[in-house]
Amino acid sequence: MSSAFGGRVQIMGMAWVLVVLWAGTMGIEDRCLPGGKHKASPSPEGHLGSCLLYSENACCSSDVIQDLSKANDIYWNRCGGLSSRCEQYLQQVECFYRCSPIAAQWPHPRRPTAVLAVPLCQNFCDQWYDACKEDLTCARNWLTDWHWGPDGNNCSQECISYGQMYKDGKELCETIWDDSFTVNTDPCECLTLTTSDAGFSASRFHYEEGDNTEESETPKENGRRAGWGGPKGLCPGSPLLQRLKKNLQKRSVFMEDVEGSGSGF
Repeated sequence: MSSAFGGRVQIMGMAWVLVVLWAGTMGIEDRCLPGGKHKASPSPEGHLGSCLLYSENACCSSDVIQDLSKANDIYWNRCGGLSSRCEQYLQQVECFYRCSPIAAQWPHPRRPTAVLAVPLCQNFCDQWYDACKEDLTCARNWLTDWHWGPDGNNCSQECISYGQMYKDGKELCETIWDDSFTVNTDPCECLTLTTSDAGFSASRFHYEEGDNTEESETPKENGRRAGWGGPKGLCPGSPLLQRLKKNLQKRSVFMEDVEGSGSGF
């Protein structure tokens, strides 16, 4: 009796491990971040307005992005209207979170609907800072520094310029949305939240048997290779892209070994 019970427990344990491994080996862009009005999986979406960059494979629907200035139930304009340049960068960040299918590759361990330490390029953060430094804000960390009321987020401190609130682009990127983003100075190891990130697309990221993970096809423009996440020609095979592809390959091989041998657990 005890032997049979132990056998069932072992089988159930192995089944649970296989379920977890299967989830981990799903296609890199076959799922979206959970909750937060995200789709369960990305699909083509028309009429995305300022988030048009993600229309071919989006984790958001058109109705969700109608008013990005009320991002995540947080109004951007509690200190008055923003300049168009500043608002553009806030829109880029918000579109990435809501619509990009690759956002799910940086899941937050404590906040399921959030991202953790997505690598943004230093030049993107510097340009964001330059665009917003004269605009006004009253919250340093937009996840924690608001006073909440019936009408949503309200200032808990006086309005000051972004230039006063943050010392530079790095501090802006790594603080405004808590721990969602980190800054990387290597142009081949980071995102710009523009078409330069196209090399990190589903068609190029899925692991396929026989695929050479040492080389990565990248978009071509005027007959030249466009380096993902960096200036054209500098990143013929993004190190970040290759590393994540290899991680996917390792998980796939590990799962096949577990299914085939039934050992190791």
